[in-house]
Amino acid sequence: MATATSKISPVITRSGRASSSSTYIATKVTGPDKNNQYTSEIIQYDNAKGDGAKTIGTRDPETGNITWNNNASRKIKSNENKFKKASNNQIESVQKDLATTAEQKQGLNASSGKANQDNTDGNTDSTDAKATPAPRNLSGGWDGSDTPIGRSNDARNTYGNHCYPIAMRTNLKDNIKISVIKHEPRAISGLAMADRPPGSPIGSVILPMPSAIQDGNKVSWGSETMTPLQMATSGAVKAFLGDSADAAIKQANESVQAMQTGGGSEALENFFTEQLTGAENLLSRTTGQVMNPNMELLFKGPSLRTFSFTWKMSPRDQKESIEIGKIIRMFKQSMAPQQTPEQLFLKAPNIYQLTLRSGGDRNKFLPKMKTCALLDCAVNYTPDGSFMAYDNDSMVAYEMALSFQEIEPIYNNDYSMTDDSVGY
Repeated sequence: MATATSKISPVITRSGRASSSSTYIATKVTGPDKNNQYTSEIIQYDNAKGDGAKTIGTRDPETGNITWNNNASRKIKSNENKFKKASNNQIESVQKDLATTAEQKQGLNASSGKANQDNTDGNTDSTDAKATPAPRNLSGGWDGSDTPIGRSNDARNTYGNHCYPIAMRTNLKDNIKISVIKHEPRAISGLAMADRPPGSPIGSVILPMPSAIQDGNKVSWGSETMTPLQMATSGAVKAFLGDSADAAIKQANESVQAMQTGGGSEALENFFTEQLTGAENLLSRTTGQVMNPNMELLFKGPSLRTFSFTWKMSPRDQKESIEIGKIIRMFKQSMAPQQTPEQLFLKAPNIYQLTLRSGGDRNKFLPKMKTCALLDCAVNYTPDGSFMAYDNDSMVAYEMALSFQEIEPIYNNDYSMTDDSVGY
């Protein structure tokens, strides 16, 4: 973990109508830990030069609340809001030194009491913190307008980083992380398709590990036939295309002679009679034989895997009810196709990266998944069979079922050369 200390800044407090004094403080931030959390200490100095440093309080990594110690004076404690505001600005000033990813910035925001602040602009992993559009309050209502955004060149490009249950954010155990990624099409490169460019992450959610996890790797095989006559015809055509007409004639003559010496004269006669008259199964009718079909099971191509997961979500407070609402909204809106302003074309919806994790790391005993498309999002608002709601109109429980399909098949060379996990 890294440590950064902000610049010293004064906090002006008043003890009476006229008298005021300055207290010089800085905030020392350490992190992130494995859960992307940061610890903060408020340090008091005797002057702006930094003499006489002493720690006067610590901040909760989840809520940003200050816990003062015995070094904090009564005057400091009575002006807690001013010191908290100054410390918030100091934490923000060291963001570039300690937080590079959206998850880390979310953790750093939480340490200053800004856990709901979004950190992505939809085009990069995030460089500058940005407030979530149309913020929701914690009283159970939804702030902002529910009016459609209208048709424009830009779709919504940020959904925030969510977690259910909220408490799991600070104590990650077995979980699944689903990231929303901006879809980027592939380009044609010669006779092949170029690699898909990496899309920008524009939202994410951490959910409990699904109760039913299974995969099925499939490839397509099918039985095919090729009679001796088809072989002979194919050989002649290949000789004509690859060599010359003389070579093709020679190949055809050799095939006819081989069939005649192998007792195939009658088969040839019946075959050409069928072609001229349109009769069917003439050889079988007249000789009781069929031409050897040379049946073989042949490889047809790869298949695309599908994954389906279901979660039942029951909010335990008003804040969590809004978090569940944001999660449902994120999946519904991000999977929807995007209209162009002229309505002539539709842009592909966003795509998703799913990771089955143990804590913050991928669980190598569970399957790895390629980037997926969300095919179906089904929400049951009355999973217990009756309508029940809290005072803020939130449902008592929700059941969300998501069906994903990988957008690319699994190939042998997608695996590493060592047995480091169960793989795809």
